[in-house]
Amino acid sequence: MSPDEENPAPVTLTFLGTGNFLTPGRYWNSFVMDDTVLVEPSPIALPHLRRCGLPIEHIETVVISHFHPDHTFGWPFLLLEAALGKVGQTFSIVGPPGVERFLEEMVELGGIPGVLAQAKANLNLEFVEVDGTWQEAGALRFRAIEVEHVPHLRCYGYLFARDGRNIGYSGDTRPCDGLEELAAACDVLVLECDGQHVEPHHHVSHMNEDSVRQLRAAHAGTRFILTHMGEGVDASGIDNVVVPEDFDRLTV
Repeated sequence: MSPDEENPAPVTLTFLGTGNFLTPGRYWNSFVMDDTVLVEPSPIALPHLRRCGLPIEHIETVVISHFHPDHTFGWPFLLLEAALGKVGQTFSIVGPPGVERFLEEMVELGGIPGVLAQAKANLNLEFVEVDGTWQEAGALRFRAIEVEHVPHLRCYGYLFARDGRNIGYSGDTRPCDGLEELAAACDVLVLECDGQHVEPHHHVSHMNEDSVRQLRAAHAGTRFILTHMGEGVDASGIDNVVVPEDFDRLTV
């Protein structure tokens, strides 16, 4: 093992928001890794990048787990900021199959197609569709793992390779084989905990405290950081779990 592998560089995670779809006292889930990778362009991504002192010029890659609005509706504003502030730079967008067309339709439906034309003129826009293998987008090396969330969308968690370690992100998911694979492969897992409780035989589409405890028991060596939290989520009593607040900056 090399000295770098024995002492990997720390990874910083800045949480722009940590809440679920209904934002119960928290903003929509979104975070930035090492000041360069924006995970989920949520509706508050742009103003909260500014609030956290993270200029758009530093954001090299945007990662999308799935196409629900709480994960994507910040895109038109982010795109315009990039078109104005990242002139001549490469801007990489990673997401499920069809990500380029989905984001184009969002801009068109918003009645601002000129923003897309301006961005294409000013930037080197690179769209990377996930395929389940180790891939690269700019300086980011990643692998997407499909998870189960809702039946009508393909949804993904991610492994991000950082200096000999894997930082994981679950996206929106319920307990499933993909999540187990993800948790087994990473050193740190940013894990959704919507807190959803349902009656037997009803469809479960998110994690709650009980399912986090079960995952924790199966993957004792992985550090968990919770996000996408619903109202009243209580992680007390779950070992090796961090519960950040909006705007927290963690070093892992």
